[in-house]
Amino acid sequence: MLFKNVLVPYDESEHARSALHVALGMVGDDGDARVHVVSVVSVGAVGAPSLSGGAFDDPYAMGGFDYDAMMGALVQRMRTDMERVIADARDGAVCRVDVNAVVAPSAVEGIADYVESHGIDLVVMGRRGLGALRGMLGSVSFGVLRSVDVPVLTVK
Repeated sequence: MLFKNVLVPYDESEHARSALHVALGMVGDDGDARVHVVSVVSVGAVGAPSLSGGAFDDPYAMGGFDYDAMMGALVQRMRTDMERVIADARDGAVCRVDVNAVVAPSAVEGIADYVESHGIDLVVMGRRGLGALRGMLGSVSFGVLRSVDVPVLTVK
């Protein structure tokens, strides 16, 4: 089986960087292949104001809060950071590399939705992310394994 459309979920961890190198090594010399490097931003990454938090005590304070603009800025910052990492990791790879950041309720849902909507045929991801316990398969890796219908390669 030849993989042409590979997804690398990216969370800035060392395992994610290793996964990126592995994916580029697997398909990098194929000009028809595409590697999607995707970071998932949780919907709750920027907290919305709440009644209980006193956000509405000062009606003028709300004028500066724009949730969509804040999420957009966060997504753009992540894309810029990922592009910098990819430039360092390319090592002569000629495949196309797409960099995306998506907003989803959870990392697992964001990855699974991306796999389905972009026709991904292989997921190469870090075995553990930034928040995983040492020595165990991460909860996101485990969730992706159970949520997608394509092969998943986990990388240390």
